[in-house]
Formats: sequence, C-alpha cells, structure tokens
Amino acid sequence: MKNKALIILSVILLVASCSNDAKETVPKKKSTWKPEMDQPSELASIMRAMNTEALERKASLEVGELGKVSSDLIFNLITATPTEPHMKGPAFEPHANSFIKSYEAIGAAENVEGQISAHNNLVKSCVACHMNFCQGPIPRIEKLYIQ
Repeated sequence: MKNKALIILSVILLVASCSNDAKETVPKKKSTWKPEMDQPSELASIMRAMNTEALERKASLEVGELGKVSSDLIFNLITATPTEPHMKGPAFEPHANSFIKSYEAIGAAENVEGQISAHNNLVKSCVACHMNFCQGPIPRIEKLYIQ
C-alpha cells in the first residue's frame, strides 16, 4: 500500500508540475523577418520620380496653370544603373541628352501653351527611347500626353 500511495503521489506531483509549466508563458519574440522584394534600379527609380512629376505637371497644365519643373534627377539619367545591363546601349546617351533638352524647354516656357508643347515633346522623347530599350512602360508614358 505504501508503494501504491507513493506511485499515486508521484503521478500527482508529475501532473501538477506539468500543468504549472504549461501555465507559464514564455514571451514570444515578434518576427523581424521581412520578405525580400526586388528593389528598383537607380534608373527605374529616376524614371518613376519623373513620371510622378510629369503627372503633376500635366494636371496643372490641364487647368491652365504652369507646371513645376523641379527634378534634379534627370541629370543622373546617363550614369544611372539600369535594371538590366542590356537596357542601356550606345543609343541611350543621345536619347537621354534629347530628354534633358526637352525637359529644360519645359522650364524655359513662359506660358501654358508653350509648356504644354514642351511637355508633349518630352513625352515623345520618352516614347522614342523606350521603343529601343524597354517597351513595357510605353502605354503608361503615352498617358502623359496633353491633348
């Protein structure tokens, strides 16, 4: 009987100790894992910023106000790293220089009509370059034209 009581006491103590362990909660660490997303290249980032600026300028011009010309990023076009190396070839630099001249013409325009013309020329230079190097964004670029 003594052995039986000892076994029952041992089982009770074992169960009690297990249930106490289960009640103790160990604070969980919050996960710091973040998925790795493809980051846009330097050239893609510049072009996205210029697209945003062009959309804002288009909106201003469509209501009869001169648009802002503020991007210093355009001067990095020629040296910016593309997403894929083949996206920049010998014809890229002349296209980039043409774009820069078109961009400067927007800032030099003294009235809305002149700026609309310069803006549309800028869009035309974007499309011309993208015809050679990266055709995917052309439909998006063409939405920048002002009618």
